[in-house]
Amino acid sequence: MHRRSAHDGAAGENFAALVGWFSRQEGGLFDKAVTGRARARRPAGRSRDEGGTLVVRLALWLAVGLVMSGLSAAEARYAHRLFYETPRTQGMGGAVVAVADDHQALFANPAGLCQVNDKGYAVVNAHGEMNQDFRRVKNRTDGLSDADTPESRAANNAKLSDVMGQQARLVAGNLAYYLGGRDGHGFAGAFLYQAVTEIGVIRPTSPRLQVRGDIDSVLLGSVARPITGGKRNLFNDIAHGWWGATMKFLSRRSLDREYDARDFAQLSESDLRAEQRKGATADFDAGTFWRLKNDWDTTLGLSVSNLLESEVDPSIGRLRREWAVGATIKPLSGPPERKRKLLLAADLWDIAGTDGTFFSRLRLGAEALVVPWLKVRTGVRGGYPTAGFTAEFREARLDFATYSEELGPRPGDREDRRYSLSFGFEF
Repeated sequence: MHRRSAHDGAAGENFAALVGWFSRQEGGLFDKAVTGRARARRPAGRSRDEGGTLVVRLALWLAVGLVMSGLSAAEARYAHRLFYETPRTQGMGGAVVAVADDHQALFANPAGLCQVNDKGYAVVNAHGEMNQDFRRVKNRTDGLSDADTPESRAANNAKLSDVMGQQARLVAGNLAYYLGGRDGHGFAGAFLYQAVTEIGVIRPTSPRLQVRGDIDSVLLGSVARPITGGKRNLFNDIAHGWWGATMKFLSRRSLDREYDARDFAQLSESDLRAEQRKGATADFDAGTFWRLKNDWDTTLGLSVSNLLESEVDPSIGRLRREWAVGATIKPLSGPPERKRKLLLAADLWDIAGTDGTFFSRLRLGAEALVVPWLKVRTGVRGGYPTAGFTAEFREARLDFATYSEELGPRPGDREDRRYSLSFGFEF
């Protein structure tokens, strides 16, 4: 029977220190759960064939964007992805570009703010996410030893080999926001503070731990306005269009390092602070949103994030430009109260990217209003099922979702199941 040395368990403390460092930067949010212990209109004279011109314009915009993305991708070093997804978006398979009727529009498609016809704000809008393998990876790394002996090295390799290809992932943050709008003119402002930590086991022949993490502070401002000219004739339907734009300022502290088992066991918070890289930048997002007047109340969306691909810092990299298109329908017939009971959505993300396949970028989702205070959702994201719900009680809102991301090069290779929870008050 193996007898634990004085060095055994050091990695457990340092694993806790690692994720705890990120969570403490978050103000202690979910800290106890992580570490397992408490811590101290059309104008006259316009022709009806404008729809064709409109489609051509949209196609040209998209084509120019794809060319720009292709030219920059060849030489750019990209930073970790800047993202914010609500459990509502995750539960609907990530389909959001043509939905974008809440604070998610700030990150997904600012033109969607045209749908806001009132004022609302939230100071407390906290969210957290943990993946299925978190505890498994943590348990295997807790017993890593920093002793430099053949027995300890063999034991460390055995423990890491048991969770090879898996990762522990933790996300915690808060988005404070203000939304306002009237008559198709929308605006919003927000501040996001978010920490993301991923600890994965790689290299089967010589196991190592890959540690990646970001602490992001993001200040955003968004506007949405009707497209000049008002109505259009699109796909034989009358369509109303809006454009939107977001300006964002990002401050990031980032870590991306590999460690062998012994080095990982010796990590301290002072080591993490010394190894982190810092940077700041500003960039823009843009989008367009169209509502077709037909029996299905169809909406269409097109968005681009990180338009300038600005550099956070030479040691961190650039924000990667990302294009997405989407559509929604409300298939139920009848009065508006009945039609809003079911929403179907589809998105295609990263359409200029080279990673993955068409199906890994396809996102499908559905949202059903069960009772006035409860909505349920389901969808497919990258070939994996998603689900979630929202419960609202006066100003309070509780959201839950589960979804998966593919860690392998092809769909179905390596599923990473994740669970997210959000709680907030909107006034």
